[in-house]
Amino acid sequence: MATDTLFVIGLMMVVSLTWALLALPRLRKRLPKIYLIARSWWLMLAALCACYVIAKITDNSQPSQPPTYPYQWLLIAFFVLIGLRGSYEIKRLWCLRNKAVLIHKLQARGLQANTQPFSQTSPHSPQAYTRLNLLDLLFSFAFITLIVSLIALQQLIWQREQYGVLFFVLYASQFNDIAQYLCGRLLGHKLFKRGLASTISPNKSIEGALFGSMLAALLATLLGIWLTPFSWWICLLAAYGLAVSGIAGDLLESAFKRQHGVKDTGTMLAGHGGVLDRVDSLLIGVPLFTLFYWLLG
Repeated sequence: MATDTLFVIGLMMVVSLTWALLALPRLRKRLPKIYLIARSWWLMLAALCACYVIAKITDNSQPSQPPTYPYQWLLIAFFVLIGLRGSYEIKRLWCLRNKAVLIHKLQARGLQANTQPFSQTSPHSPQAYTRLNLLDLLFSFAFITLIVSLIALQQLIWQREQYGVLFFVLYASQFNDIAQYLCGRLLGHKLFKRGLASTISPNKSIEGALFGSMLAALLATLLGIWLTPFSWWICLLAAYGLAVSGIAGDLLESAFKRQHGVKDTGTMLAGHGGVLDRVDSLLIGVPLFTLFYWLLG
């Protein structure tokens, strides 16, 4: 069995077991938010893994020809759907009436903090849409570039039959989110009094960014050695680059949200927020990795 298939099976087993444990009445009552996060993780991973496994099905009807992948479109469609949902979340924040509805929904669920936008815009303004500025355009361009890069990366990976590279890239960034959170909780503001970017994301600490990115790079390197054909030092460089760029992407999305006065871009993914809240760490790293992967291939 291929290593990437083993990884998919093992990943779904771990996430399913975690969700099942947190679904126990006692734990669910004590950790309701963690339960929602685990449930959302399971749903997202189930959709991604299902599309991935089906996309790998080959057509060997002509033995003399290289195998084809007739279901590749399913994984492409998955990325396109993410792009459409994310674009809707961006457009919703540009429309004053829709943004007011979102803020009301977040407040009703206890998810909206007192987030002061950089440029105050009243939801009762007679204008239908906010005036777009450089940050809006930059964030929108970064998100569109991410979706195009994911599709291009998937095509390159299938051509080179290096399937584990996709999971390496995605989970190097996700390791970074978790490692930053853990290191921030343990070491936050013990070495540096100021935060990483207090005006944009007050909860992020320099300690979490420094030590979290290192820890994430080490974990992702181990995964990369197993899943990819790369040498250990290439895995380490790529993983650390994805971790650092993940911090930059996270801050970019935080600035975008703060400008519009929202804590989350949506409520679709319970415990996470919107689609944009989940893919923010991929905004810069995936396009850069795709470019280097294409150039070095």
